[in-house]
Amino acid sequence: MEQSKTYKQRILDFLATVGPAGASNAQIRAATGIPSHQQVYLLTHELAARKEISAGRKGSTWIFYTPDAAASNAIEGFWRVVSSPDFDRDYLELETDPFVRVWRGTHLDFIGEFHIGLIHGDLAGRVDGKRVLFSFEGADEMDPVHGAGTLALREKRLELRLLFHYGDEFTFLCERSEPSGRDP
Repeated sequence: MEQSKTYKQRILDFLATVGPAGASNAQIRAATGIPSHQQVYLLTHELAARKEISAGRKGSTWIFYTPDAAASNAIEGFWRVVSSPDFDRDYLELETDPFVRVWRGTHLDFIGEFHIGLIHGDLAGRVDGKRVLFSFEGADEMDPVHGAGTLALREKRLELRLLFHYGDEFTFLCERSEPSGRDP
C-alpha cells in the first residue's frame, strides 16, 4: 500500500481489490500497514456508519465490503418469493412455497436453485458490481428452458429477474426466510 495515502483511503483501496469476499479488520490491518488494530476498527466502523463501505458479520467476525461489491453473506441464503408484478399469488404457489436458494460456488461466485409456480431451475453466476449475473437451466410447465438473469438487493429484499432465451422476462421480489416443510 502506498504510504502517502490516508488510512481511510488505504482501507477503501484494499477493499476494492478484494471485491465480494470482503475482509476482516485483521486482514485490512495486515494489507494496509496501518499500525494499530484499534485504528482499523474505528475507521472501518466510521466508514460503515457513513455508508462508504458495507459491513456484515460472519460468526463473531465483522467483514467489510466496498459498496459496489455484492456481499456474499448478504445474498447467500434462502429467500421466499413474496410477490411479482408478472404473476398473482395463486400462480406463485402452484407447486410449492416459491423460493430462491443461493450459496457460494467453488468456481463461480454463486450457484443456486429456484422454484416459482411451474418454473424451476438451477443458476450459476458471478458478481457484477451490486448485482449477480447468472445463467440458468430448468423447466417451465415441464418444457426445458434456459436463459440469464440477475439477483440484486433492494433494501432488505432480493430481486430476481429471469430472462428466458428468446422468450419472456419475469421479476420476483423475495424476503430472507427459512425453508418450510414443503420446500426441497
